[in-house]
Formats: sequence, C-alpha cells, structure tokens
Amino acid sequence: MRTTQRGFTLVEVLVASAVFVIFMVGMLNLLDTSTRVAQIESDLADTQENVRFAAYHIMRTARMLGGAAMPFAGDPTGTPRWVSGELVSNASGTIQIPGFGSATVLSGSDVLTLRGFFEISPFFTDPGTVLSGSSTVTIPEYNSLNQDLNNFESFSVAGLEGRGIVFMGEGKYCVGRIDAGAGFVGADLERKLVLDHMEGSSPWSDLNTTWSYPPTFKVYRVGVLDSYTYFVDPNNVLRRVRLSAGSIEAEPVAINIGGLQVLLGLDTDNDGQADTWEDDPTGAGDVAGDTVNSMRIAVLGRTPFEVPGWDEPDATFEIFDGTTDNKNKSAKWRRIVVEVNLRNYKF
Repeated sequence: MRTTQRGFTLVEVLVASAVFVIFMVGMLNLLDTSTRVAQIESDLADTQENVRFAAYHIMRTARMLGGAAMPFAGDPTGTPRWVSGELVSNASGTIQIPGFGSATVLSGSDVLTLRGFFEISPFFTDPGTVLSGSSTVTIPEYNSLNQDLNNFESFSVAGLEGRGIVFMGEGKYCVGRIDAGAGFVGADLERKLVLDHMEGSSPWSDLNTTWSYPPTFKVYRVGVLDSYTYFVDPNNVLRRVRLSAGSIEAEPVAINIGGLQVLLGLDTDNDGQADTWEDDPTGAGDVAGDTVNSMRIAVLGRTPFEVPGWDEPDATFEIFDGTTDNKNKSAKWRRIVVEVNLRNYKF
C-alpha cells in the first residue's frame, strides 16, 4: 500500500514566516517602547532629585543670613539698596558678579547672591578690643585667665584671602576684606590668629550701610564672611560662585535645571509675616524699615531630552512671572517651591 507524504507548501511557509515576522516586530516595538518609557521615568526621577537638591542647597545658605545683624535689603541712609543679599530678576545674556567677573546665564532665570553669613563660627576677641584703624587684627585662643576663648584645632587659614571680615561690637558692625598674610603666631596657651584686612571693594564695602570701615568701636567678635552667587547657565546647570581670592570657579551644584525663580517677602506691618512678594523690592522702593523677612525659591528641572508627543502644561512655568519664554515644552519638567524665613535684623 503506497502512502503519500506531504510537506509545507511554499505559500504556507511564506505565510507562517510573515506572521512570525509581524509578531516579532510587534514584540520589539513593545520592548523598545517599554525601554524608552523606563528611561524617561528614570531621567524624570533624577530630575526630581536634582530639583530638590538645588532648592534645599540654596535654602540652607539663605537660612544662615543675618548672623552679623545685616538685613537682606534696607534703606538706612534713605536710599533703598541690597545689603546681605541681592536678586537679579529674569536675567539674560552676560551678567557681572562682583569679585568674579562675567557669567552667561540662562535667559529668563533669576540670579541670587547671598552674602554676609558665616560658615565658620565668629571668633571672640578680648573684651573691648579697639583696632584704632589698624590693618591687622589679632585673635587669641585663650584669654588672660588661660580659659579657652576660641577653638583653632579644625581651623585653616588656607582660602581666607579675598573673603569678607566683619567686626562686631556695641550693637554695631563694619565689613572689610581679608588680605594676604593670615596665620598663627605663638604656641600653646599663647597661640593667636593674625588676620590682615583692608576695606576692599564691592561687594564687601557695600555692606557698610551705617558704620564705616575701619571700626572705631570696641570689637567683641570677628567673623569670616562668605558670598555665594547662584545662577543657571545656558547648559541647564545650576552653578555657584564663591567669592574669594585666587582661582574662582563657577562650580556646578545640580544639572538639568531649567530655571530659578525667587521672590522676596515683605513684612510691611511688622507682624512677622510676609504681606507682599516682590522680585525687586529695592527697585520698587519697598524696603523702608528693612521689611524683607522671607524668601520663596522655585527651581525648575527638565529631562535632558525631548519626549515625542509631549507638551508640558503652561502651568508648570507660570510660577512668578507668567512667562514660558525659552522653555522647551517638549521635555518633561519638575519643579519645587520652598520658603525660608530670613534672620532680618533691624538697624
């Protein structure tokens, strides 16, 4: 008995192959979509962390302001002016940072300078020290009773040149600039820190709104002041300039930052609460009575690439000025807004 064995015809093979190819293409497209979604979500999570870090980094610095009884802005001489801080709203192009030079900023982003704060605890001097116009101040580690007055164990004189120096006493203060030549003299219980100082130029001289340099009052404490300027560059990097002598760099703080917006809260009725919010209270003449008492900081972050088909809502950008200029809405964005109360001492 003869049996007939049949295989697949060419048409059947082609049909089966086509079905398999369609199936594989679908699976690969699904895998590719899943990979792209995972990448977007990962970058969005990174952006969220960058935004959070940037906002709290600035907020931490802002909380240290006011340690030398210097307000953020005021009008002690009848002319509204920035003092321990300065805000340039919606900057563009190239700006000048005192002590640093020019920097190119992301158009529409704010530039915030925070100065007049301590990262090193101020030192005590012998009660009633009078400098009498001297360009050198000597700070003892121990007083005349051999009691520990200041702790120099973890203190380094490196990097002090170019930073501010503030003299405090009798409810007054004045600010100069640390010159070259800082160092220690003596040993054991006789060890002393010697700081050379000079009047310097902006921004340190700008802080002397009431009492001029050099101090003519009795000095009880001497502090080393810092100054940080925060801005976003055109490459979406939040940078910080620390004012000092030598090689100054605009060091990166956070990446994928698409904007920085800051408002200053004004306490117009002295109840301790912000009544209005301004982006330039000195320009508006709203700092009578040293009313700047708080700060609202908004940081916007974005994914480093565009997302096909995505259109970021306008509400993301309409935080303070209602503008969407220079914002790539094809990227996904995140933002965070924080508020900080300033230690704004009255003159």
